[in-house]
Amino acid sequence: MKRILFICLIFQFQISFGQNVSIEISDHYRELDGKAYATYQFVSSSYSALRPTLVIITNKDLSFELLDKLSTLYKAKQEYTDVWILGITNFNQKNISEVDKKIIDKFLQQIIKYRTDNNLPLIELEPPYTLEGLQRDKIIIEKKDDICKYLVCKSKI
Repeated sequence: MKRILFICLIFQFQISFGQNVSIEISDHYRELDGKAYATYQFVSSSYSALRPTLVIITNKDLSFELLDKLSTLYKAKQEYTDVWILGITNFNQKNISEVDKKIIDKFLQQIIKYRTDNNLPLIELEPPYTLEGLQRDKIIIEKKDDICKYLVCKSKI
């Protein structure tokens, strides 16, 4: 009887202090200094307080293709629980304009604010969720298939 009670307490503890989070937030049209961009946040987390984050920068058209495929990719277990996608109109990674840099910085600040507002750790061992850390660890995707370098893909997307 004590074992059964102990097991029940363990499950209750896990339910009480764990979290199941599933979020999809898309903002298809934003503008800064006359340049349009889109943002997308996808979260699929179970019982994790760390919530590792993947930040993807791409052009706006490709961002729409990626957000359509992201929930399908998360049918398999992934390393990252939070994925943020920024799609900038006519984004060229070889020639990032000052407006593009401002949009990227604003997007990264939005991620930091979200993590702070939801009591998620801002500084972990790897990677640190500071502006500098997010700037360093962001990835730029030029082709739809490049997402499979960072997320587990069972088949081509």
